[in-house]
Amino acid sequence: MSDPNTISCPRCGLPVDIGDAEPLSRVPCPACGERVRIARSFNHFELRETLGTGGMGTVYRARDTQLDRDVALKLLRKDLGPEYANQLQQEARITASVNHPHVVQVFSFGHDHDQYYLVMELVDRGTLDDLMAEQKKIPEADVLRTGIEVARGLRAAYQKGLIHRDVKPANILFNEEGMAKISDFGLAGIVEPHAQTSGAIWGTPYYIAPERLNNQ
Repeated sequence: MSDPNTISCPRCGLPVDIGDAEPLSRVPCPACGERVRIARSFNHFELRETLGTGGMGTVYRARDTQLDRDVALKLLRKDLGPEYANQLQQEARITASVNHPHVVQVFSFGHDHDQYYLVMELVDRGTLDDLMAEQKKIPEADVLRTGIEVARGLRAAYQKGLIHRDVKPANILFNEEGMAKISDFGLAGIVEPHAQTSGAIWGTPYYIAPERLNNQ
């Protein structure tokens, strides 16, 4: 059986250790110096392109070889403990429970090569953060349309008993038609009408409601 942590150098044929290498990175061959690209598949998902990196891991464009379609695959960092895998699985379950055109759809959660991953709908036309940086001033009609679409997605989540807790431009994605979709339910919580607010503050500081900062 071949060692999954080594590949053969395409130039000299000698083994190259890729055990600690990130997918799609390039590792120098210790014998000839050739920089070998690390192709990686997680079960039936072939990684094709890096889309972005966050605190918990990296998101890749991947190919689902069973259904012959492109997806987004969020790969959890190797150095994070089991509590982070549980958090990623919670995100998968929470998001999968909301079936709405303005919420990024989750397809599956899995484990391979000693890493956990989340497979989602590919929404690759940038974020609201990107749009704000590129255009500086967004037309009012576009702002209104995006706001309404995000509100509809949040309402659908709320109707399932969920609050997002980290709504910000970086978590609002656009598809090919320019439709807004909410992503990253990793900090989502359950709506409890009579619960008291705790002292814990969740979310990104610049986008937290003032009421939450005052524990209201």
